[in-house]
Amino acid sequence: MVENKKCLGTVKLVQLQPNGLIIEKDGDYFYDESRRVEVDQLLVNSKGIEAIAPSGERVLDIHHLDHPDKEYDDDDLVCIGFTSHYDKMQERFGKHMVYGSAGENIIIENPKEIWLADLGNQIAVENQETGQLMILGEVQVAEPCDEFSHFVTQSQDERLPVGKLKETLQFLRKGRRGFLFVLAKGQEDGTVRPGDKVYVVDSE
Repeated sequence: MVENKKCLGTVKLVQLQPNGLIIEKDGDYFYDESRRVEVDQLLVNSKGIEAIAPSGERVLDIHHLDHPDKEYDDDDLVCIGFTSHYDKMQERFGKHMVYGSAGENIIIENPKEIWLADLGNQIAVENQETGQLMILGEVQVAEPCDEFSHFVTQSQDERLPVGKLKETLQFLRKGRRGFLFVLAKGQEDGTVRPGDKVYVVDSE
C-alpha cells in the first residue's frame, strides 16, 4: 500500500545507452554523449531498462543485466536525473550540457535541485493512462567519472589539472550527476514515458 505521496516532478525525456558513452581511442578514453538514444518509452523490469526500436528490435541499456557488455554492479539498473541539475551545469559549464547528456535513463522536470535526502527510500512513476504506480527503490548517488568531468569542462583534448578535476568532480557529486535505482521487489514490469508523474512515496 502506498501512502504519503509527494510529487517529485514530471518526466521530461527517456533514453538509454545501447553501448555506453565512454569510448576508447588510441589508448585514451573519451565521453561521447551522442551515443545515447532518446526513445518514446522505456520498459523497466527487475533486470533493468530496455526499449523497442522502430524496427521492432529489443534494445537493452548497457546497465541491463542481460547486456553482453555490462561491467557494473547490479544496483545501477535505472538512472534518474533532474532538469534543475542540468540548469546548474549549464550555468557553470555551458549550453552543451543539454538535458540527458549525462546518460541518465529518465530526466524529471523540477525547478528545485533534488538531493538524496529528498528522495526517501522509494520513488514511484505513475502511468499517465492507467494511474498504476511503479515503485523504484535502493536509492543511491551516481558518482561522476573522470571522462564525464572532462566532457562537461570541454577538456577532452587537453586533460584537466588535478586540482581542476577534483573541483569539477566535487561539483557533480551528491546527486547532481544523477541517482541510481532498481525496480522494487515484488513489482511488476512497467513503462516510463514523457509526461508521467513521479512521486516520493512511503510504503508498507
